[in-house]
Amino acid sequence: MDINIKFLHIPPYISSSWNNISALSFDETKGVLKIVLTSGTLVEIPRLPKETLEKIFQTHAKALSAEESPSSSKEGLLGFKIPLGMGDQLLNFGSMMQHNFDQRHSPPLSKDLLNKIRSTIHAIGMDPSLFPDPEPHCNCPHCQIAKAILPTSEESAPLEGEEEISEEDLRFQDWEIEQTNDHLYLVTNPLNKKEHYNVFLGKPLGCTCGEKNCEHLRAVLRT
Repeated sequence: MDINIKFLHIPPYISSSWNNISALSFDETKGVLKIVLTSGTLVEIPRLPKETLEKIFQTHAKALSAEESPSSSKEGLLGFKIPLGMGDQLLNFGSMMQHNFDQRHSPPLSKDLLNKIRSTIHAIGMDPSLFPDPEPHCNCPHCQIAKAILPTSEESAPLEGEEEISEEDLRFQDWEIEQTNDHLYLVTNPLNKKEHYNVFLGKPLGCTCGEKNCEHLRAVLRT
């Protein structure tokens, strides 16, 4: 085990530089340290001593402080960064939490990225209601994300004569999810029962489709 300002090495769970780590959280109920990578992958490490946990969080804070630059628009207030999939461009936590009028004409964020953000917020146990309400007719990153995870009553209200569809119903339109064992889930296409995959939420995360951070894994994380 090696914990320093450059990288975190806790075999056999993780060996990574802090640049690849988005956020840390600790589940006191399960006694598990949760590490969210910038790729969206969740790493869980159980039964770490209190002293080790304190050192990990303190070192993470030092690593973030060393990287911070007041003039940098890429650094989030909490060091929470998500890749946009366009070279080295990053979406930081600060821009997610604040409406930015100057970015009101930003291009739409991809559905895949919005799903990744939802999964990450769910993984670190963040309450989506903490997001400020989006501004109407604004397309800045914050407003796009807020509209995706907190649809306004005007946007979500069904038209007269239409049946209201819950968020849970929408989730299961794409995939049917059934837990078959501890950390193991069966993901089935409701339109084609022959298309099904096994998703494992243990260590390491994985899906029988063979792709990293696939839609089947994200579907299970969202539930």
